[in-house]
Amino acid sequence: MSTTHTTERLDGRARHRLNRPAMALQKNALLSIARPLGCRIDCIAGSLWITRDGDPHDTLLSAGEHHVAQGRPRLIVQALEAGVVRIVSLGVPVPAR
Repeated sequence: MSTTHTTERLDGRARHRLNRPAMALQKNALLSIARPLGCRIDCIAGSLWITRDGDPHDTLLSAGEHHVAQGRPRLIVQALEAGVVRIVSLGVPVPAR
């Protein structure tokens, strides 16, 4: 049996598209968030693994926990089990490069 991995790409610069209702993720689904500064990742159900380009410290979230991105490097969010996630922009301005 093969496992299908889905990847959705989000961009923190497009703040209006980040504020969306919670979304269901299948086990092993991936979200890639470019320029995530000021984005909050809410784990509503299931568990998530968050890793940031160039950072050796990963974050694990369980249902009810959240993580606020403190930097600009891309974040990868993986569902360790099926669950529900919400990505919210906290309105932190991101200067254009």
